[in-house]
Amino acid sequence: MEEITMRLNDFLFNSGVLGFYRVLENADKTELVQIEGNTIKITKQVLKSFTSDYFNCMIDKYEKDTKWYTITNRKEWIKNLNIEEVEKLKQLKEQYKFIKKSVESASYKAGYEILKSKKVKENPYEYIEQLKDEKEPEKRKEIILKIVEHIETNKRVYCMKDIVYTKINCFWSNVAFLNRNANKNDMEEEYQKVFVEPALQYLASNRKSDITCTQCGNIISKKEASGMSWLNDTGVDFNRKKSGFWNFKEDMFLCPICNLIYSCIPLGFKMIGSNGIFINNNESIKKLKQYNDILIIEENAKEEIFEKVYVKVISHFINQTNQLANEKMEEYEPRNIQVIKRIGEKDKQKYEFNMLCKDKLEILKKTTPYFKNLLGSSLYQEVLTNLIEGRKQYYLIARIFKENRNVEVIKSILLIQLNCMGGINLKEREKRIDEMIEEGKKLKKYFFANGENENKLIAYGHNLQEALNASSIEKFMKFFTLFYGSLKIPMPNCEAIKVLLKEPEYFKLLGYAYLYGLGVRLEKKEEVEKVEK
Repeated sequence: MEEITMRLNDFLFNSGVLGFYRVLENADKTELVQIEGNTIKITKQVLKSFTSDYFNCMIDKYEKDTKWYTITNRKEWIKNLNIEEVEKLKQLKEQYKFIKKSVESASYKAGYEILKSKKVKENPYEYIEQLKDEKEPEKRKEIILKIVEHIETNKRVYCMKDIVYTKINCFWSNVAFLNRNANKNDMEEEYQKVFVEPALQYLASNRKSDITCTQCGNIISKKEASGMSWLNDTGVDFNRKKSGFWNFKEDMFLCPICNLIYSCIPLGFKMIGSNGIFINNNESIKKLKQYNDILIIEENAKEEIFEKVYVKVISHFINQTNQLANEKMEEYEPRNIQVIKRIGEKDKQKYEFNMLCKDKLEILKKTTPYFKNLLGSSLYQEVLTNLIEGRKQYYLIARIFKENRNVEVIKSILLIQLNCMGGINLKEREKRIDEMIEEGKKLKKYFFANGENENKLIAYGHNLQEALNASSIEKFMKFFTLFYGSLKIPMPNCEAIKVLLKEPEYFKLLGYAYLYGLGVRLEKKEEVEKVEK
């Protein structure tokens, strides 16, 4: 068997295929694989230096998000530091605390054991001991610089140790350099031994067997087969639990090539800290790459704003697809898009799935002008998340009223909610929203023009809000009619009121539109004074 053909399948395998392709892309070797639609052909030639290419790609992609980068990036600052300044000396102490903590971490200690096996003479722990007795600031600075230079010189070990425990470990563990018994061994040798060598041997031999690979369907021998328990939150450990299989005989095996593909999953996901995002697409490998390249827009994003980045990349994806439709000058047919989030923090590890179906993509396309009105507002993220996850916007609108912030964007949110509800005659429904807003504005103008007590209007607004929260049309209309009666003016008789009463699904939409109109601040006081009593 000189070559093997792999086909796109489930999201996890697809992310591995994308990661595998990115390794070759980073090494300028994509010409070594043949891609046709949703298939990729892999030969022995591709795998000859794959271990080195894999590590190079990991470092190139993730080094800026490592402790290694943070430490070495401060080298010139430390070198040029004027330690005679008290404030600068304090800053140096803070930098050293971070360096010391990193060097004394379990991962860096294991990294140093690897370097020792390679006869590296410099010992950062001896430098740390020297600093305990050294009091002279200039000499302390020189010793700290030696530690930094040691870490910088041995980038391939220390930088990869950071990547292993913040990126790779989010997806797989317990094998190769993540095996507890091998974490002090050379990482590249372990990867070569566990993933690449078996794949090369598999391609070099022919076999007859009844066992087939669960993923690609190719024949494998029992000796070559492996399970999936090393993939986090996936598969079954054959050695510990066989009760999940018929008659206790396991029948889920991976061939060495699929094993290798799965090891590339961390390069298929877009990582933000220890969390990841992946857009799945089975149409073709070209499309899979195109969709996920959209995710490369927040290279400096930090873990604490992961949700914000998640919404941004989805928004960016929608804009890109709309742009493609415009460039083709033809009717754009949206497709279902599966967006997967990997939560990688310890004790919280899980996959989360969101399906951007055709209907939602169409809604996003139609509501683009309203979302533009939300740009620059923290509400943009919440409104988009509500839409994607199928939640109505009313709870958010109620909170905006309660907190009295960003009230001016409520109309845009109402129109987004209207589009989510769908149906025919949306333009007519928009008119009903405008009517209710105008009725609210009219009442407020009349109220202040007659010198009424503002607290009375505020209490009225609170009562309406309670009725909306309780989804009670009866209670809403009770307060509505009593208030107009107390002012001795006729109730509105517009078409919107009729819709509110006859069609319960539009009650909250129109009720909040009225409340919005009631709460709009008049920019010019003289406009109120001109209103006839």
